[in-house]
Amino acid sequence: MNKIVKTTNLCKTFGKKHALSDVSVSISENSITGLIGRNGSGKTTLMRILAGKLDKANGEALVFGKEPMDNLAVLNKMVYTYHNVQYDQNLHLKTILFGYEAIFLNFDGTFANKLMRYFDLTGKMKYKSLSQGMASIFNFLCALSCRAPLTMLDEPVLGMDVTVRKSAYEILLRDYTEHPRTIIVSSHLLSELESILSDILLIDNGRVVLNNSVDDIRQSAYRIDGTPSAIGGYAADKKVIMQKKSELSSFAVIYEQCTEAVIESAKKQGLTVSPVRPEELCVFLTQQNKEAELECLW
Repeated sequence: MNKIVKTTNLCKTFGKKHALSDVSVSISENSITGLIGRNGSGKTTLMRILAGKLDKANGEALVFGKEPMDNLAVLNKMVYTYHNVQYDQNLHLKTILFGYEAIFLNFDGTFANKLMRYFDLTGKMKYKSLSQGMASIFNFLCALSCRAPLTMLDEPVLGMDVTVRKSAYEILLRDYTEHPRTIIVSSHLLSELESILSDILLIDNGRVVLNNSVDDIRQSAYRIDGTPSAIGGYAADKKVIMQKKSELSSFAVIYEQCTEAVIESAKKQGLTVSPVRPEELCVFLTQQNKEAELECLW
């Protein structure tokens, strides 16, 4: 399968802050990848480098096999949008749509107008009159209507209410099914995105924590519940990414594939085995030190 995005030891600093550190990832053609991480984790920095809007410090970033910075052959194949795109505030929405149509060869004006009506937007509205949620919707529909081979959506649903967010994700998945291309959606929340993703790229503090298919991630960890002594004995030689002990309930999350042999072994030691959802795994992998820090608050 062709790799649309490939980075190798990619680094970016802002002063003394390391926004990205040795980021090596690959994203396949015709996939929907969730770029997941807490605010400030490096998601936007990575997307801006891939979009040719920010130069890297070290390493390599290739899009369609080439460096994106100042490369029209690459930039003409992609669209990058975010919730607060800066347009001339006095522009009417129809004028902005005309601009997209002039730039992007695959732009579907009919589809864009259908989305405008669906989300109760009109071409006569001025961009400055839109609320944050409505501006996010407009930027989202513009990017989706471009049908670009690489579509990057940076926190696209900020400000939208839950019903609109659900509709946006359903439209995204349906349009991807009808017109396959490579889509990257960044978010600090995975729960709403999980059902439409084929892959997850998890970043924390500028470093890659996970870069794998959703199916593989679902099988990559499991939870065991039982007494502290049983958990301690079972997990002694395993990679534990989260553990809680109490008189009422104790559990641990083990980072390894959950096979039938694993389940049987745990049961023999009086432990209960249960799956770990990708969202939970992402939280556990990026908050391993937060429990101790939390206790120090009191």
